[in-house]
Amino acid sequence: MEKTRKKYILKLWSIYSFLLLILLNFSVFFWDFFAGSLTQPLFVLEPYHGLAMFYVYMISLFTSFIVVFLIHKTKLFGIGFFLWVPYAIIGFFVEAYFELVLTNALISIWAVIGYSVFGLITGLSADISYKLLDKKTNLRKQYVSAFTGVIQSIVYFGLIFIALAFFYRQGWVAGSFTETASYLGIFYFGFPWMVMHAFIGGYMAYAVVFFSETSNKNKNEN
Repeated sequence: MEKTRKKYILKLWSIYSFLLLILLNFSVFFWDFFAGSLTQPLFVLEPYHGLAMFYVYMISLFTSFIVVFLIHKTKLFGIGFFLWVPYAIIGFFVEAYFELVLTNALISIWAVIGYSVFGLITGLSADISYKLLDKKTNLRKQYVSAFTGVIQSIVYFGLIFIALAFFYRQGWVAGSFTETASYLGIFYFGFPWMVMHAFIGGYMAYAVVFFSETSNKNKNEN
């Protein structure tokens, strides 16, 4: 029984870590390079900078759902961390190639390592927040899941802000709250959007697990 459960968890991890990998690496990093660098000489995105990092605001529903679903489904502390491992490993080489080798935008290889570590910290924040909210509060499970998604998204937002502030040769690229064409410039709209969708993503993760388990239970009883 235990061996079967381990295989099942490994299967779930493989599927959902792959989905997270596709969502982040093969959309974000490529978009960051092609939208952020190649089109600037054509004046398509001037004077935008850090534009591709807007994805942090926009994809919180999906990242929240993927991570919270597996945490809630397996109830294993650390599974959120391990979900981000493929992102950290493969993303390291993708980020290094595009922003260190091709464009030499980052200050050093340590900035690439920083991006990878930030991914792992994001996953760990979901593990910790789910455990604390579940054990230390009286929140219902659906709200534990929803707020776990929110906390993970806020942590990721903050870590990307740190990266934009300190990882690039040109210096501060996060912009400001008054600079509309920057990462911080759309905070007034993007941040509430991110929080709302992260909440929905976490809640959806709970709902899918709940209805799946309820359906299986009813089938077994019949």
